[in-house]
Amino acid sequence: MEATEFKNIVFDYTRKINENLNSVFSPAIESCGLTMMQTRILMELYNCDSHTIGSLAESICSAGANISAMCKRLEGQGYIERIRNRKDERVVFVVLTKQGKETILEIERIFSERFSVHLEGKEEIFEGIILGLQKLNELLIAIKSIE
Repeated sequence: MEATEFKNIVFDYTRKINENLNSVFSPAIESCGLTMMQTRILMELYNCDSHTIGSLAESICSAGANISAMCKRLEGQGYIERIRNRKDERVVFVVLTKQGKETILEIERIFSERFSVHLEGKEEIFEGIILGLQKLNELLIAIKSIE
């Protein structure tokens, strides 16, 4: 396979996967009044307890200015709060509020409810998918490191 053909296939599937992820997650996310990116922020905070704006931006691969604006909106909606570090007030941590945690748990519940039927007994298939994604990521890292 030629490099151009491989690139086109990867781009095409990346777009299709993103579209399908959005359509699968949208009902749960929209019922909470959130966007996909806002949900990614809340999920990351749920999984890691707290972040600075910079570490949060890095972990979800987005620009710090964008994350800062989204966090400001999420804070206004009551999903997150900013907490200053007592030792160094220049450092501000972003954490989930009780409402934020409850919202993520509700999204997870809806997602699990919709997907459990499709996941049962198919561990081997999903392990193959995960392995393929890992290999693609390793390839991209290798290509990136050459530059």
